[in-house]
Amino acid sequence: MTRPPSRRQIDAEHRRLDQQLLAHLDAGETQEAIRLEPRYRDLSRRARAPELLGYFLLDIGDAHYDKEAYGEALKYYLAGLSELGADPLEQGVAGLQVAFCYSFQRRHEEAFKWLDRCLENRAFYQNGRAAAFSEMARIEVERHQRYPESVYHYLCALELYNPRKPFYGAEGHQASLFGLAATFDEARMPDHARTYYRRVIQFGHAEYGYVQEARTGLERLEKVPDPLP
Repeated sequence: MTRPPSRRQIDAEHRRLDQQLLAHLDAGETQEAIRLEPRYRDLSRRARAPELLGYFLLDIGDAHYDKEAYGEALKYYLAGLSELGADPLEQGVAGLQVAFCYSFQRRHEEAFKWLDRCLENRAFYQNGRAAAFSEMARIEVERHQRYPESVYHYLCALELYNPRKPFYGAEGHQASLFGLAATFDEARMPDHARTYYRRVIQFGHAEYGYVQEARTGLERLEKVPDPLP
């Protein structure tokens, strides 16, 4: 009878595979990376650790997502999630990516279902849950022009974001500030829009985006009289 591989052998083989995977992904060689799947499946089976295959599939999903191939990314994210088990952090991260894929495809009902799952996952990163609220807010405006719901979700996101905690942070907070300003702007509430555009300009960082857009929005509002007396 063949002896099962030791933990040390499994770990060494896993490290070698991950090094090959990372080299292909860093070089933009997604198809070459995908060809490693049978080896990950075999290792996962021999190690009795389905999550090893799951993490590989999620990495391939990320590669497609970065190329804006959201349909392909979704396929790998869903396959990876089925292998992960009950890890709440990884389930949350992958679930949020699934929601983003559906959102970019304008499949808003599916996106909302996955965003709800992220919010229900209390063990998920606080900033990840904030990102889910922020995406809900964006969809509310894009889908039905539901401005009160959008404002509420942006405010929930801003309440949750903590730059000292992992997974998003300052960039997510800044995007939500701008999204809230733009929502007030589109809803013809210029005083509130000005307030949040100014916050983006005052507290924002150029590397996170939206600062120039906030300046443009504020300058436009300064030239237009308020619609209400």
